[in-house]
Amino acid sequence: MEHYHQKMQSTIGDWKPLIGVSEKLLAGKEVANDEAPSSLLPLLKLMQLIMKITKESEWDWSNPAIQETFKGMAESHLYKMFAEATVGVVSSIIRTVEIGTLVEVGTGPGQVTERLCEEMRQHNIAVPIIISDKSPTISDVGEKLRKSFPQLTINDFVWDFKKDPPRELVEKLTKPVLLFERFCIPYGGYESIDKICPIADILIMVEDLNLTGKKEAYDVIMERIGAQFFVYAEAKKYLEKHFSFIHICDSKTIEAMNLPVTDFTLAIK
Repeated sequence: MEHYHQKMQSTIGDWKPLIGVSEKLLAGKEVANDEAPSSLLPLLKLMQLIMKITKESEWDWSNPAIQETFKGMAESHLYKMFAEATVGVVSSIIRTVEIGTLVEVGTGPGQVTERLCEEMRQHNIAVPIIISDKSPTISDVGEKLRKSFPQLTINDFVWDFKKDPPRELVEKLTKPVLLFERFCIPYGGYESIDKICPIADILIMVEDLNLTGKKEAYDVIMERIGAQFFVYAEAKKYLEKHFSFIHICDSKTIEAMNLPVTDFTLAIK
């Protein structure tokens, strides 16, 4: 988190320009790329695409333009920084605590998973991994990872986390279970927390959990594609049903940059 703090300050510095450009976009105005800091350009491009597509038609995740934009975001310095921090937190825990199974919710194309597997290989850690996603293409991701990391045990499952985990997945678990997810729970709603937490002994949420309760223009834009506005205080109520310890990991960064959200929340039973 100290490394993440330094990166955030040097990369973003000030998040407020994002408010200005998102307000213009929501009002239907044009925004030039140079109106936002280069570090926030991936977010600007995403919002521009959302406004364009949802004005003309329904949002379709299979749309090539959407897939290309999200691929660009995943490869951007901003999201690589989030991925690096996520891998750092997960690998720090599995190198410190004896974990029975590592579970990832919302694996997607597996870019973060691949980095984590590489980290595990470097540290000679062989904790069994379960990856999951609601898309059937998770089987292709699993096959690719198994070929790249034959020394690791990697199982893949189709799991829509708005529903209970598949019985076959649960049967593969060895406690204690470390579960992590990134930027996917808002698509399932607060109730999805109740679906993933019962199987987790340790949970790492990498989410924009709002600390102020104030909805900004960029939050309204993201709601157009089904991402609910998530407030930390409300999410915490759900977490408290399942965990005795809940910790905001990036509080130093939040304070230094006057951020309205926390991105890294740790919960332990």
